[in-house]
Amino acid sequence: MDFAVPPAAGPVRGTFAVPPSKSIHQRALALSALCAEPVAVTPAAGLQAAGEDVERLAAAIDVLGSWQGGALGEGRHSLTLDLGENGTGFRFAIALATLRPTGARTLVRGRPVLLRRPHAVLLRALSALGAHVKRRSSGAVRVIGGGVRGGRRAFVDIARSSQYASALLLLAPRIGGLTVDLPRAASSRAYVRITEEVLRAFGVAVESTDTRVHVPAAEPQADALDVPADASAAACWRIAAALTGGEAEIPGLDDLWAQPDSAVAHVIAACAQPGGRELDLRDCSDLVFLAGVLAAASEGETRITGVAHTRRKESDRPAVLVQGLRALGADAELAPDDTVRVRGGPLRGARVDCAGDHRAAIAFGVLGLHVPGIVLGGAECVRKSQPTFLDDLERAAGAR
Repeated sequence: MDFAVPPAAGPVRGTFAVPPSKSIHQRALALSALCAEPVAVTPAAGLQAAGEDVERLAAAIDVLGSWQGGALGEGRHSLTLDLGENGTGFRFAIALATLRPTGARTLVRGRPVLLRRPHAVLLRALSALGAHVKRRSSGAVRVIGGGVRGGRRAFVDIARSSQYASALLLLAPRIGGLTVDLPRAASSRAYVRITEEVLRAFGVAVESTDTRVHVPAAEPQADALDVPADASAAACWRIAAALTGGEAEIPGLDDLWAQPDSAVAHVIAACAQPGGRELDLRDCSDLVFLAGVLAAASEGETRITGVAHTRRKESDRPAVLVQGLRALGADAELAPDDTVRVRGGPLRGARVDCAGDHRAAIAFGVLGLHVPGIVLGGAECVRKSQPTFLDDLERAAGAR
C-alpha cells in the first residue's frame, strides 16, 4: 500500500514507545527453548508489542517444543516451520531443528525473498558438526535431527551475516561446547557480542576475544529475561527529532545491553558538523537508511562505508537508499566499492519504493516529517519490526 507521510507541524518532541530489541529477543527465545525449565522472555515494561519477525520465531519454537530427555521436543513426526521474511529466525530455527530427536524431519521455509538470501555458510558449518541439513531448490532447508556434536573448533565467515556464528553459539551449550573463530575486522561483530551477552544472561560462561568465542558445555537457565527497548527502533525517533529540531525520549533502553544501533548518537553528531564526513557503519549497518536520509538533509558530503554486506538483506539496501534519495532530488550515488555518497541539498516530495524493506520504509517515513510530500510505496512492510510505526508517524507529525 502507499502511505502519504504527513509533514511535522513543528519540532518532533515527546516520548516514543518502541518494540523490544529484535536481536536480543530472538536470541533469548532460542536459548529459552534449550532450558530444562521454562523461562519467561518478555518485553520490559512500557514497550510496544514485538514485530512480525519475533512472532514468527516464537511460533516456530512453540512447534519445535521444549528441551526434554536430551533433545528438543518429543517424537519424530515431521514438522514445517514458516519464518516469513525473518532471516535471523530462519537461521536460528535451522540450528535448533538439528537438536530434535534422531531422525526427526523438519522443513524450515519462508517467503521467496528470504529463501533467496545466503545461508550456505551456516549449512556448511552445521554439516561439519555432524548435522543433516540440505537446501532444497526452493531455498527451503530440510533438517534431520540428531548427529550434531560440539567439543571442537570451527571457523565461521561472517562477512555476509553474523547470524551464522550466532546460530552455532546458541547451540553450543547443548552440544558439548564449541569454539568459533571469526575473521579479523569482521562486519557485524557487535551482533555476535549480543549473542555472548544473552548466553551469559542464561548462566553460560562465555569467553571471547575479537576473533574467537568459546562457549562451554552448560545447562542454560534463567528465572526470566526482560527484553529492553530496540535501539534500532529508537534510532528512527532520534533521527526524526534531529531532522526537525526536536527531542525524543525512548523508555526501556538499557545501557547494560550493548546494542550496536545505539551508535545513532554518533551519526547525528557527525551530520551536525559542517563539511564532509565519513560514517563507518560496519558494526551498525542497520542504520544505513537512517544515516542516508539524515545525510541528505545535512550540509556537505557524507560517505557511508562498511555496508557492502547489506546488499543481500531484505533488499539491496545501499542501492535502494540511493534510488530513494534520487527520487527526492538528492545527489546520491553508489560507488563500485559499495560506498554510498550523499551530498546534502534541497529535497522534494515524491513516491519512494520501499522495496519490501522495513528499514527503508521507516527511514523515508521519518524523512517525510521534514520533507513534505513523501509517499511510501509498500509501507505495510513496517510490520516486520515496528507494527505501529505508521500510526506513530502520524502522531509525531501532529496529524492525530
